[in-house]
Formats: sequence, C-alpha cells, structure tokens
Amino acid sequence: MKTLDELMQHLYDNGIACSGELQKRELKNLGYYHGYKGYRFAGIAKNRLHLQSFEQISSLNSFDMALKSLIYPRIIAVETALKNNTLEEVLQDAESPFLALVLFSWVSSRR
Repeated sequence: MKTLDELMQHLYDNGIACSGELQKRELKNLGYYHGYKGYRFAGIAKNRLHLQSFEQISSLNSFDMALKSLIYPRIIAVETALKNNTLEEVLQDAESPFLALVLFSWVSSRR
C-alpha cells in the first residue's frame, strides 16, 4: 500500500500531473486508490484511459459518482423486492416439517 505522497509520485511518474496540498487532499477524499488503480474499460489492463492530469482523474471520479447515484437506488429497489419476495415464499412454508429439518440441520452443523 502506498502512502499518499508515494501515490502522488506514482501518478506523476506515470504521466499524470499531480501536485500541491489541494490535489493531495482531493486525492485522499475521493478514495485515492481509484486514482492509483487507473480506470480501465472492462477491467483489461491494456485498455487504460490515457489520463494526463489530476483534473481528469477528478472529473472521471465525479462522472463515476453521478453514474452510481443513478444506478444504485434502482439496484437497491430490485434487491429489496427480491429479498422480500423470497422471504415471503420461505415464510409460507415456515410450518413445514421439511423446513424445520433443514433449519435444525443447518443450526446443528454450526455448533
């Protein structure tokens, strides 16, 4: 794991202009390992974006956060619906001897 100063040096060594206390603080606040890992298309290392400045990292991070804010609420809604529907189905069989046996077996195996 790199210190913040080492990360700034790493970015600089890789052609990304990054300096000063303001950028250092922003790098720390944006979750600086996003800048360290570099953005890639489909996770393929050779498909790196050729960023040249810290401002590009900051802008890309802002875009990433905006995109997440559009998608996450919908994902959470789907997750909640799936979870609640699954629980409803499971609880309908809560009195089932089969479910009781499965639950007892699982609890017993955890001891």
